Amino acid sequence: MFVKRTVHLPKGLLEFYILSLLSTYPARGIELIEAIRKNTQGMWSPSPGSLYPLLKKLEKDGLIYSVSSDGRFVITQKGKEKLEELRAETDIIYRIMESIIKEAKP
Repeated sequence: MFVKRTVHLPKGLLEFYILSLLSTYPARGIELIEAIRKNTQGMWSPSPGSLYPLLKKLEKDGLIYSVSSDGRFVITQKGKEKLEELRAETDIIYRIMESIIKEAKP
């Protein structure tokens, strides 16, 4: 069962995940989908219809660029800075969720 069928993911999570993956290695879109699927043990598999428009937006915003010779995307310095901003936001969301989960336990 995919996460998208069971819960609403926070807005911007896919952007964060893409930038995070691209900060470690250049990748094609399909490789990003496969990495997300593998890293989430099959619980989340973004569709090409959600991934590729986001890649185009990130490229337009100067956060990534594509290497035309092999179709891989590479994060830019601006993208690394955006990733750090998103990481800080994600840390806050994680702490809030952790607190809620602790309070909900019997």
